[in-house]
Amino acid sequence: MGAGTRAGSGYEVERITVDDVSDALRAEWYGLLGRQGAPANPFSSPLWVEHHYRTAVPDRAQQHLLLVRDGAGRLAGVAPFHEQVVGPARLPLGRRLVLAGYGRPGPLELPQVLAPVDPRGVHQAVVRATRDVPGVDWAELSMARDDAWFEPAWVEETTAAAPHSAHRAARACVVLPLEGGWDQVRAGFKRNLKESLRRSRNRLTRTGRDWSVRVLEGAEVDDAAVQRLFRLHAARAGFGGSTSTHPDAYADPAVREPLRALLPRLAGAKEASLTELVVDGDVVASQLALHAPGTAYVHSSGLDPAYWEFSAVTLLQAAVVQAAAERGDAFVNFSPGPNVAKMRWSERVHVQDDVAYATGSRASAVRYAAFSQLAALKQVRHAVAVARANSPRPAPGAPS
Repeated sequence: MGAGTRAGSGYEVERITVDDVSDALRAEWYGLLGRQGAPANPFSSPLWVEHHYRTAVPDRAQQHLLLVRDGAGRLAGVAPFHEQVVGPARLPLGRRLVLAGYGRPGPLELPQVLAPVDPRGVHQAVVRATRDVPGVDWAELSMARDDAWFEPAWVEETTAAAPHSAHRAARACVVLPLEGGWDQVRAGFKRNLKESLRRSRNRLTRTGRDWSVRVLEGAEVDDAAVQRLFRLHAARAGFGGSTSTHPDAYADPAVREPLRALLPRLAGAKEASLTELVVDGDVVASQLALHAPGTAYVHSSGLDPAYWEFSAVTLLQAAVVQAAAERGDAFVNFSPGPNVAKMRWSERVHVQDDVAYATGSRASAVRYAAFSQLAALKQVRHAVAVARANSPRPAPGAPS
C-alpha cells in the first residue's frame, strides 16, 4: 500500500497498485460507481481498470492507482493513473502520467476519474497529488464538463520553477436521453432514422428468410460470441462499398485478446451484452453494448457486408436503445466522435476535456512543449487522412 498524502479540500490521496485491490475495496469502488449521474461512464468499473493495469501496464512501479478519501475515511474518488513514456523509442520526449485508456489504442474509450459526489474537490485533490511526481514530466487528466472544470489555481499555488497547464482536447459523445420510456423515445426519432429502421425490417422480411434480433447476456456472452463480434467487425472494416471508413479496431492481437478475455467477465457482472441479427440461423451482425448505472453505451459492432443494404447495425442499435428504455436507463451513449450516423439518433453531446499540467522544472516544461507540438502535427495528419478517406473520390482525369 502506498502512503497517504493530504492533498487539499479535506481529502487524503493514497497511491496503490492493482495488486492491492481487495474485495472490500472493490465493494467500496462499486458503491461509488453506483452513485454516478447519467450519462455514467462504464469504463470507471473496477473490471475495466484492473484489467487495463494487468494487460497494458504490468509494471507495478508504473501503476498509480489513486484512492481519494474524505475526512471520515469514505471513498470519494478513484483515479487510475499510470506512467507512460512518449515520443520515438530511440529518443523519448518525456514521461507523463495518464489515466487508464489514455494515449494508447484499445477498447477503453473514455478515461476518467470516478468522482460522483464532489467532482470539483476530488479533481483538485488528484491534481495536487499528481502535478509533481518524481521522475514524471507532466500529467494529463480527462474531466467531464458537466462535473468540473480545470482551474489554473490548482497548479499556480506552488513555488516550482515552471508551473503550467494547457487544454489538450475535447471528447464529445452523442447521447440520447430516454425520457418517457420507449414509445416516447421512438416517437421522437428523426424522420430519416424512422425510415431507415422501417426499410431495414421490410427488406429483411421480403427476403423470405427467417430473421430475428437476439440479446446475449451473462453466460451467453461466451468466447464463441466474442469471436463472432471480432470476425464480423473485421468483415465490416474490409467492406469497400461504404462512403465512410471503418478500420478494424481489433486487428492488433494486443488489443483484441485482452478484450476477448474481459467481455465474458463484464457480461457476467451485467456490465456488457451482445445484440445479434440472426438470419436463417447465421449471425450476420453483432453490436456490443456496455452498461453503467442509468446508461447504455454503444461500443463496437460487426457486419457481414452482404447485409450492408439492410441497415443491420442501425437495427441492432435500435434494439439496444429499446432495451435501455425498458430497463429504465436515462441515457444511451453512442461513444466519442459525433458523425452523421450518430447524429441521426440525437444532437445532444456529452463532453470531456483533456488537460495537461505540471509544477516541475523548466526542462520538464520544455519536454512537454516539444511533445505537444509533435502531437498537434500528428493529429493534423491523422485528421487529413481520415477526411480524405471519407471524401468523394474524384472522377478519372479530374484535377486533384
